[in-house]
Amino acid sequence: MSLEPGLPIVDETTSEISVVYVDDYRELCELTAEGLEQANGRLTVETTTEPSVVADRLEEFDCIVADYDMPETDGIELLRRVRTVSEEIPFILYTGKGDEDVASEAISLGVTDYLAKRGGPERFVRLAHRIENIVDARRASAEAAATRTKARTAVEREQRRLRALLEHSPTVTCVLDESGRFRYLSPAIEDVTGFTPQELQGEPIFDYVHDEDRERAERAFSRLLDAAGETYAVEFRFGTRDGGWRHTELRGTNHLDDPAVEGIVINARDVTEQKRIDRRLRRERELIERLFEVTPTPLLLMDGDGRIRRLNDRATEVFDTERSTLQGHAPEESSVSFRGENGETIVDGEDLWEVVSHAKRAVHGAECEVSLPSGDYRLEVSAAPLPETDERFVVVAVETVQPAEAGADGNT
Repeated sequence: MSLEPGLPIVDETTSEISVVYVDDYRELCELTAEGLEQANGRLTVETTTEPSVVADRLEEFDCIVADYDMPETDGIELLRRVRTVSEEIPFILYTGKGDEDVASEAISLGVTDYLAKRGGPERFVRLAHRIENIVDARRASAEAAATRTKARTAVEREQRRLRALLEHSPTVTCVLDESGRFRYLSPAIEDVTGFTPQELQGEPIFDYVHDEDRERAERAFSRLLDAAGETYAVEFRFGTRDGGWRHTELRGTNHLDDPAVEGIVINARDVTEQKRIDRRLRRERELIERLFEVTPTPLLLMDGDGRIRRLNDRATEVFDTERSTLQGHAPEESSVSFRGENGETIVDGEDLWEVVSHAKRAVHGAECEVSLPSGDYRLEVSAAPLPETDERFVVVAVETVQPAEAGADGNT
């Protein structure tokens, strides 16, 4: 059928809407289907006079439109059957009888809308418009729900990943409230302190800080409270279950204003072993420094450019000059001879420090002549590269010294 001129037509979009129209009059089914499809190009209408088949094909339709007054299965009974299968699919009861009791029962069963068969061809426009609005709203709601589900799934996945990282990370992560009490602790706290997260939950962190470090820790925490989003670092000793202390390095960030956190987030690292190593290395350096100065052998520390970077007191005595005069000086070598155990020359004419530095091994009994501010000397030296340094250094031990013009017989 054709609609009367001037009747409004709903704009067509690319999203098709599948509708099933149920009525016991075949002619009325065909008339309604034609009217709906002409009123809205998005609608594809299938008709049936058998209500019993609809409930088995719900996945094929976006909307059900059903007459109320049908002989075997009326619209209310069809609605009841549909709702036992799906509570979501739109169901419009389209009837020529305006019975309040029918409308009330339909609403109680979950009908989407209740429309009367009134008017001429424009009634199809009204019905088509209603179908479109209902289906679009349902699709939008379903899409929003899917988006929320996807977002929630993503958040839950990130939370699981973060939880796994926290649970398996050797770094201790904890959250403190504004009073400094533990709200959360990662499992790594037990490896460091012997306390389980449950034992420390709700405890003030400062109760476990060494007395000598507590004031410093409290000052750092106070700064954090006054600086939202800022990060501060502090180091202190934290008590352990066995009564000992672990040196801990902490970095804290104020997230009290973040609704997802509402706390001070702390990342703590156990640096006890590093402290122990640092102390041992410091003692070793102090010992080396002491030995360097008290040894009776003249010692020079030379860099890769052949400059004297350091020398001991004995070297200043032997070369009869001030420390400041030699430090930074690059001695000129007129000749250098390196001899093997049998006395044969193994390297000749190279700079001492370059040969030793590149050889990366000690050289003994090297003979050379050098020019210093205090004079020219013939030396016999042993030298070795200094390992594990950022720059190339060579330690030179002067075994014999004699003025260059004195010949081979005199030595110091």
